[in-house]
Amino acid sequence: MADEAYQITLAEPHEITDGDQRTITVSGYEDVGSMFMLELTDGGIRSIGKQLIEDVTPIE
Repeated sequence: MADEAYQITLAEPHEITDGDQRTITVSGYEDVGSMFMLELTDGGIRSIGKQLIEDVTPIE
C-alpha cells in the first residue's frame, strides 16, 4: 500500500465515515481492480468499491 496520507472523497455518505460524511483520511490505499483497499488511520484495512469513490487526493 502507499505510505502517505490521502483524503478519499465518496460519491455519497457511507458507513465507513460513520454514515454522514463524504470524506475520510486514510494512511494508504491499493487499487485491486474494481475495489480500493484502504488502510485506515487506526491501522485497520477496509475495502470499498471504486464506484463509491469520487476522488483520491494526497495530503501534503
